[in-house]
Amino acid sequence: MKLDALIDGFAVRRSGADVEVVDLTSDSREVMPGWAFLALQGEKADGAAFIPQALARGAVATISEGSVAVPETVAACTFLADPRLRMAEMARRLHGAPDEHLALIGVTGTNGKTTTTTLIRQLLRGAGIGCGLVGTVLNAAGDREEEAVRTTPESPAFYRWLRRSVDAGDAASAVEVSSHALCLGRVHGAQFKVGLFTNLTQDHLDYHGTLEAYFEAKLRLRDQSGRFLVNADDPYGSRLLEGGRCGSYAIDHEADYRATDLVLGTTGTKFHLRGLKGDFTVDSPLLGRFNAYNLLAALAACAEAGFDLHRLVPAVPKVTGAPGRIERVDCGQPFGVMVDYAHTPDALEKLLAEGRRLLPPGARLHVLFGCGGDRDRTKRPLMAAAVAAGADVLWHTSDNPRTEDPERILDDAAPGIPEGLRGDATRYHRNADRRESVRQALADCRPGDLLLLAGKGHEPYQEIHGVKHPYSDRSAVESTLRSLR
Repeated sequence: MKLDALIDGFAVRRSGADVEVVDLTSDSREVMPGWAFLALQGEKADGAAFIPQALARGAVATISEGSVAVPETVAACTFLADPRLRMAEMARRLHGAPDEHLALIGVTGTNGKTTTTTLIRQLLRGAGIGCGLVGTVLNAAGDREEEAVRTTPESPAFYRWLRRSVDAGDAASAVEVSSHALCLGRVHGAQFKVGLFTNLTQDHLDYHGTLEAYFEAKLRLRDQSGRFLVNADDPYGSRLLEGGRCGSYAIDHEADYRATDLVLGTTGTKFHLRGLKGDFTVDSPLLGRFNAYNLLAALAACAEAGFDLHRLVPAVPKVTGAPGRIERVDCGQPFGVMVDYAHTPDALEKLLAEGRRLLPPGARLHVLFGCGGDRDRTKRPLMAAAVAAGADVLWHTSDNPRTEDPERILDDAAPGIPEGLRGDATRYHRNADRRESVRQALADCRPGDLLLLAGKGHEPYQEIHGVKHPYSDRSAVESTLRSLR
C-alpha cells in the first residue's frame, strides 16, 4: 500500500516520496526491506533513537511523534495526535481489516485468559474449524505457530496475525486482551464478535494505580464487542450484569450458560452444560474447578460467536489446556508435581484449593512460589499469605526479580506469612535461588505428596538483574529428578 493511502485522513506531516509500504512495526529489530518504522515514545526509551537501526534494515519510511532527520530517500511522517491509535488504524488498514473476516473472540480478566483462549482454539480445531490464536504463550494462524513475546502484541503484529489467519482460511481467532493492551491501543479498531470477562482480582496496580482503574481498563473490551459475556460468579462480573448489555456464564449462580452437577476428579472434570444453545454433558480431562470455569467460558464464547456446540462438545475429551497451567510433570516419581502460572493472590488461593482436593489422606501439599520484581509490591505479602493459608510446606524463592534485589522481594512478601510458621524450619524454607529451591523441595517430597510450582508456568527463562537466563520449572524438575535417581 502506498504511504499516502496508509496515512490518509490522519493529522500527520509528511516529507519525501509516496513510497510503497510492505508492512510496519514499532520494533526496529523486526524491520525488513520495504517496511515502515514507527518510532514511538516507550516507557524506557524513545523509538526515535532506533531509526538508524531501522533504516539499516531497509525501512523506506519513518513515522514518529516528533520531527526527526532522515535521508532524503526515506519518507518521513510526524504524528500530530494519538500516535498509538493511529498506528493501530494504519495496521488495520494495511492488512485489509482482517477482523471483519473472522469470528474474533477476545478474552480479558485477571486469571484464565491463556487457558480460555487456548481452549477456544482447541475446541474449534477439534471440530474441524480453523482458528487462530493471539496470546501469552503462542501466536497462531492456521497451522503456523510461533512463541509469543507478550500477552497482547503491539497493533502491527496483532493485525498481522489476524491477516495470517484470514489467509490460512481460519474461521475465527481467539485473542488474549490485557488491560495494558486496551490502554495502549494495541487492539484499537478491532471489532470483536464476542468479548469475554473472566474475573478481576488485584494485579498490575503498579500500572493502573487502583483496582477500580484496572477494572475500567478491562471494560474497554465491552465497547469493541458485539456480544459481551461475563462470569456471573465474580463480583465484578455481577456489577457488569447490573448494567445490562451483557450475557453470562457461571457455576454457582443462574446464567445464560451454566455448569451444573460438577464432578471434580483426579483424572478429569464432568459437568452438565445448560445454555442458550442447548443442554450438553461435558466430560473433560482438565483438572480443577477453575478449569471448569475456563472450559465453560470457552464453550459459551464459541456458541455466542455462532459455532454449533453439537460439533464442539465431542472435541472436549481431547483438549489439553495451555502449557504451564496446572501442568503435570511425571518422571515416575512416587509423588505429584505440577507447574502453574499462578502469580496473583487469587490465583494462588485457587491453585492451592485444587491441589488440596487432589491430595490423598496424610499427604503434604508443598508450594514453591515467588513474587515478580518491578511489579506491584503491595500484592507480595498477599501472595505469601495465600500460600501460608493453604500449604503444608512453603518453598519461598524468586520468580523474575528483573532489576530488583531478590532478597528485598522476599523481605516484602515475608510479613504475609505468620511469624510462627516462618520460624518452623520443617515447613518454611527461604532461598532466592529458584533452581536450588526446586531441588530441595523435590528431595523433601514423600510418596503421595504434591508439589505445586507457582509463578513461572510456561516461561522458558528467569530474568535476574535485567538479564534473561534460560530456565523453566518443568526442565528444572526433570533434571533434578534424574539426578536424584
